[in-house]
Amino acid sequence: MKKNVLKWGLMLAVCSLTTGAFAQSKLTDEQKEELRAKMEQYRAELNLSDEQQEMVKSINTTYFEGLAGLKASSGSRLSKFKKYRALSETRDEQMKQVLDQGQHKRYKAMQKDMKSELKSRRKS
Repeated sequence: MKKNVLKWGLMLAVCSLTTGAFAQSKLTDEQKEELRAKMEQYRAELNLSDEQQEMVKSINTTYFEGLAGLKASSGSRLSKFKKYRALSETRDEQMKQVLDQGQHKRYKAMQKDMKSELKSRRKS
């Protein structure tokens, strides 16, 4: 009896894990393309190893999915901004753990350049 319960529990766990693995992404095609472009930029400018590429892809996928959920959510601008900042800080901390010191320094410079570009677009 115990063996059957254990088998069913194990089968249920495997089924639930594989179902999650095949679930569709929350990202739109446009967001997926943006994610691919960002990965290409990181790969080229940060000289990522294969292992780092997988980790950075996972971090950015989580970040972009969080942004997609944030855009679709209702709430005040302030609450959305706080959630955005939390998403960004989480991504930055994870990136710091994956990248070496030189890569992280270049990553922060890329972030700074992107922010200044967005500010200049807003002023135009």
